Amino acid sequence: MNDTATSIARAAAQFQRGDAAGAAQLLGPVLAAEPDNVRALVLMTHTQLALREPELAHEVAHRAVETAPESAEALSALSRALTGLERHDEAIAVAQAAARIEPENAYRHNRVAWALLGGGKRTVEAEHAARRAVELDPEEADFRITYAMVMKQLDYTDRARQALRDALALEPENAVAQHELATLDVVHRNPFALGRLARGASGLAGALRADPGQQASKFMLDVALQRFLVYAAIVLALLAYVGWRVLDFSVPGARLLAAAAALAPVGVAAYFVMRLDRPLRTYLINVLTYGRQRVAAVLAAVSIVLLLTATVAPRGWMGWLLGLAAAGGFAARLLTVSASNAHVRSAGIAVPRGLSGPALWIIMVGCAVIGTLCLMEASDLTLLGIGLGLYACAGAALATIIRRRRKVSSAS
Repeated sequence: MNDTATSIARAAAQFQRGDAAGAAQLLGPVLAAEPDNVRALVLMTHTQLALREPELAHEVAHRAVETAPESAEALSALSRALTGLERHDEAIAVAQAAARIEPENAYRHNRVAWALLGGGKRTVEAEHAARRAVELDPEEADFRITYAMVMKQLDYTDRARQALRDALALEPENAVAQHELATLDVVHRNPFALGRLARGASGLAGALRADPGQQASKFMLDVALQRFLVYAAIVLALLAYVGWRVLDFSVPGARLLAAAAALAPVGVAAYFVMRLDRPLRTYLINVLTYGRQRVAAVLAAVSIVLLLTATVAPRGWMGWLLGLAAAGGFAARLLTVSASNAHVRSAGIAVPRGLSGPALWIIMVGCAVIGTLCLMEASDLTLLGIGLGLYACAGAALATIIRRRRKVSSAS
């Protein structure tokens, strides 16, 4: 092995260890001596993309393609650089050209899938390319991850989850697969699945242990813990508000709801925390003592004290106590807004849109029950109209549930 080949091999090893800057330093002298070395140019393209220098990566990749226009490896590198520059149509065309040159190379089809994903509009074609890569090399975990990303963009989360599990079966320490699988648990739309949320937090912690430099996992771990705080605040605020409204006609009922509003968030917190390992519990405490979360935690604690006081306070005080507790709960919810879907999307992480399945069932049943009560007591046209409107809402929720199930069935 000559000096050039040795330097390229050392640079490739550096790059595999995550040291893109070190790899680029090793490749510099090689390209100064041999500016048309295609292998060095391709590797330099990847290092510059890792260093977030897409313009320089494109320049190097373009030189590689000019030197070897029939090199599928050079074309794939150029496609990656074009994706980095958000020139998606060109990236797709170049990736497809590389796949035509090497139709049995799984990496070429994998690059086509990522180029199509970058464009964001041709997800069906991306699914075909990702599936072809898996068929050509079923033992490569990265191809399973690509397929999972396509399924997530198509909103087929069950298939994405299974593909990520398959990737972890091949590479149990794959930090990317761990992160993506945990992210699916964190951004799910069921607010009652606290066990899944805790599982997602644990998975993100595992991804961070596998790759401590992965900032996306740290961000999503913060989101998971903040989302738990959101759910706890919502439970407190809603029960306190209902208790405040019930006070007008039932003092014992209001006291019972005040106790439930105080104890339910504590129960939710215990259920969630018991499913975290010890380091994550410590991290949760740190989240609670940082910035707006600290203010939200204080408001929640004050609200719980007010609710417990309302269980024994005189009738005249209860309205104020319950009202202030409800306001405190809603304020705590607003202060944890950084865990909302809007914040997650702003970080470039896709989340499911629309209401969750459980929420749709609750809306359907609730509207049907209340609508029936309105129609039973329909002594005037107002109640009749309200009842029929609630029935229409229940029907719309049911139609949405049926449409989603048919969509999943037709895709399987």
